[in-house]
Amino acid sequence: MTAEHWRVPVRVDFAGGTLDLWPIYAMMGGCLTVNAAVDLWIELEVVRGGPGHRITSRDLGIDLAFASWPKEPPAELSWVWRVLDGSGVPPASVSIHSPVPQGSGLGVSSCLGVGLLGSALGEEAGEGLACKVPILRDMESCELQTPAGWQDYYPAALGGALALHWDGPEPRWERLEPHPGLLADLVVFYTGKPHHSGMTNWEAYKRFIEGDAQTRQALSDIREIARNMAAALPSDPSEVASLLEREGQARLRLSPAVETDAMRAVRDRGRREGWYAGMKPCGAGGGGCCLLVVKDGHRDEAQAALRTMGLPPLDLRITPKGLHRL
Repeated sequence: MTAEHWRVPVRVDFAGGTLDLWPIYAMMGGCLTVNAAVDLWIELEVVRGGPGHRITSRDLGIDLAFASWPKEPPAELSWVWRVLDGSGVPPASVSIHSPVPQGSGLGVSSCLGVGLLGSALGEEAGEGLACKVPILRDMESCELQTPAGWQDYYPAALGGALALHWDGPEPRWERLEPHPGLLADLVVFYTGKPHHSGMTNWEAYKRFIEGDAQTRQALSDIREIARNMAAALPSDPSEVASLLEREGQARLRLSPAVETDAMRAVRDRGRREGWYAGMKPCGAGGGGCCLLVVKDGHRDEAQAALRTMGLPPLDLRITPKGLHRL
């Protein structure tokens, strides 16, 4: 059988993470999150027919072969198995290559889930695939055994920059066009330390449900920041930088572990050298990647500084493309 080649982007999140956990957005009377697909691509090679089944992760060096499709998840690649099993039509062979490590904060597992489900069904990015995101959310809860947020799936399922409005049983999505100046000043770098957003979100979730005042105030502040971010992204790069900084500080109130020594070092040096405008951790923080906005005209200087600190910036841009077949 002929192999099909698919690509799915990962994402950056500008504001509103954790608010996409039910029933947080319902209890708060509606919320908003802002994120975007970026051109770091998870690659999938899919063969639909043939004897037996095979799941391969080229990056992890895992190659699993089965005479027939297993009824229970294997100890390794259980998330891959769960999505393919849930599709109802698991291919004979799936090979995965990701340029981004797990724990990067770039939504790798969620975006991979979109890629696996869409490629198994033969469905590229679009409203039809986006309408299947609740299936993935429930699979993730089954995988993690905790409530799961679901904003991370939509950039892979739709492409582009999005404002997701959490004011009903399912979110409404609004497409945003980021300001050209913002695109020129946006830098993403990896702290060298992985994180686990699901567990960080779970701790915030429990405290919110239990009525912890500091958690509820921090998430209320993040909701307001996200609303402002949706307005600023197309129009005001300096306001985006300010809002990123505010969101990062609000997340620090959710958990001191959100900010790492590397992040503090970047902020201190950037302010001292005059290129720092604003920064937040990607995902729930505590490691992974950071989203940094530098002052106009200082991108090269900032990237050079990051390299000398052992924090090389990632080469990426916001992309209008979601999951697609090559």
